[in-house]
Formats: sequence, C-alpha cells, structure tokens
Amino acid sequence: MAAGPSPLLGYNTNVRHKGRLYHIQTEDSGVNHPHIITHLFADGGRIDATKKTSYADQLGNPDYREHVKMMM
Repeated sequence: MAAGPSPLLGYNTNVRHKGRLYHIQTEDSGVNHPHIITHLFADGGRIDATKKTSYADQLGNPDYREHVKMMM
C-alpha cells in the first residue's frame, strides 16, 4: 500500500470533573487506516473509554483534512 499524507497531529487535553483529573487523547491514524481514536484516561493512566470514528467516506473529498480536524 502506498504511503499517503502524514496523519494529522493529535490533541491532548486535561479536564477536571468532580475533583478528578481526566486526560483526553485524540489521534488520527492516517489515510491507510482512516479513523480517529479518542481515549479517556483516568487515575493516572487507566483507559476509562475509547471511541473509534471512521472518516473513510471523506477520502475522496479534497478538503478531507479540514473535515478530520473538525471531527477531532
């Protein structure tokens, strides 16, 4: 499989809720695996939740990178 454009840079955010600190990490897997993965970490590293969202339907769109940024 040919290499496509580099994945977009991800986002890392810390959020405090009801006295607990959560870390949210969102990553683009790139066009060869067109999905975004978001992990919610709690208690210093335990993954509480994960969400995987496909953007395969956007790959033909010349502005797909902007769409992916908005999704992230």
